[in-house]
Amino acid sequence: MSTPEFTTKHTFYGHRGNVFCLSLSADGNTLVTGSKDAKIRLFDLAAGKLTQTLEGSKSPIMGLAISPDGKLAVSGNTTNSVMFWDLAAGKQGKQHPPGTGHHGTVNAIAFAPDGSFVLSVADDRKVIKWDPVKAKQRVVMNKHEAPVLAVSIAPDGKRAVSAGDDGSARIWDIEPGEQLHVIETGAQSVVTAVWSPDGKLIATGGNDGRIRLWNAETGEKAGDFPAGLESLHALAWNPETTLLAGGGTANSLMIWDAIEPTTDAPLDKSTSAVPGRYPFKGHTNYVQSVAWSRDGKRIVTGSRDETVKVWE
Repeated sequence: MSTPEFTTKHTFYGHRGNVFCLSLSADGNTLVTGSKDAKIRLFDLAAGKLTQTLEGSKSPIMGLAISPDGKLAVSGNTTNSVMFWDLAAGKQGKQHPPGTGHHGTVNAIAFAPDGSFVLSVADDRKVIKWDPVKAKQRVVMNKHEAPVLAVSIAPDGKRAVSAGDDGSARIWDIEPGEQLHVIETGAQSVVTAVWSPDGKLIATGGNDGRIRLWNAETGEKAGDFPAGLESLHALAWNPETTLLAGGGTANSLMIWDAIEPTTDAPLDKSTSAVPGRYPFKGHTNYVQSVAWSRDGKRIVTGSRDETVKVWE
């Protein structure tokens, strides 16, 4: 495979704290970011500029997702709230304070591919399905044995994967809320889990610095390789399900070849000397969040250095 090439197109400043989460619209032109500063920022990437700053959360925003059409956003924060945002109107809609949804920090949000529902996961070990228009809770999935940190929905919108501090990744049939498979990943904590665009694989990463691939139908292991950093915070697939982008405890955007991954070599955080691993420097602190546009032309990263970078 040829070496992927990305350079920084934009660097956005303005958040006053760790950029924990971000999300791209389906066309790749609208970006939302969430931060420790409790603010949501909205960017027009075609124009390369900030268009809105949304306030209303009372605590750091840990999870965030934008609807495919770019009209709605849903966020989760450290004071247990799932909040719904009308991006066109520039205001928040109905929110769910403690006692009406989650009972713990809301760590991640995922929008269905068709925008018809949202999943949220939290420290209370729950996966909750919401109607994003009515802001209504529809299904609760509650099988994890520790805080849930990540969630991703299959391309067909029928299944999802969640993962967390119990070291497991769990595959769900969303409509009835039934657990299909429990994957014991081998990591103590799974921080990120992403379903591949072709629907066949799930990639997980966590505090042991390894990327693991799983058969999405059976839950069986399909691959396992070192990431080249001590801990992973975020992963995202390219449209062809051949590459993974992500980051963690290295101040770089990292890209890995998922088809012919790196061998089990010693950690190498500074160079691309190990085949199948490509670091792109630019951040000055850990990378916390990442998204890859559906056309494959754009990657966005958020960092503990309080910046958001757009790579093209």
